[in-house]
Amino acid sequence: MNKKLKIGILGLIVVLVILIINFSTGIKSAEKAIKLSSSKPLSIIHEEKTNRGSIVFYETLGEDSLSTAFVRKSLGRYKVVYDGVQGDVSLVAKKFGLSNMYFPTIEKTSLPIYFGLIGNPEIDQVKIMEKGRNVEGQAKIIEAEGKKIWLVYMNRFQGSDFDIVGLSSDGKEIVKIDGDISPYYADQKPFKSTYQ
Repeated sequence: MNKKLKIGILGLIVVLVILIINFSTGIKSAEKAIKLSSSKPLSIIHEEKTNRGSIVFYETLGEDSLSTAFVRKSLGRYKVVYDGVQGDVSLVAKKFGLSNMYFPTIEKTSLPIYFGLIGNPEIDQVKIMEKGRNVEGQAKIIEAEGKKIWLVYMNRFQGSDFDIVGLSSDGKEIVKIDGDISPYYADQKPFKSTYQ
């Protein structure tokens, strides 16, 4: 064999070995990726799978918080791309009927999303209403681990001024919250993840 062919085969073998090591030693689940990034004990509430990864809702044991992370699988490994936490979430949700948090558009994710914890047992539905164009969207209600979480994908919305409306099962308005997401706006250009 000539020298170029030997070098090419050797290079291919090196690449294959690196890929095999990468796949076999990587983080194998969204839960493990989240737990790796925290020194405190966590409890996963719900994992919402999307076409670009997973939105994982979890709590830090012993704290009144709702943590949320977007986790993506790449080259056989899971990694956290974006995350955030709502502190005193039960207190806020009970006082105002529901809590709310916004995740902006991040490249290669299913974001932007608007979400929160429902604290008023009368609330069975949540709507987001864009004030400028009167566009509205129905939230998905996730019931897991004794909690009710609302989630809206914000892809079709524009601007930063929204109303979050909590409704009873018969459509009666229970609570209306001004959901100003400034300095973000729903239709902004995607950010690069700072976690990469």
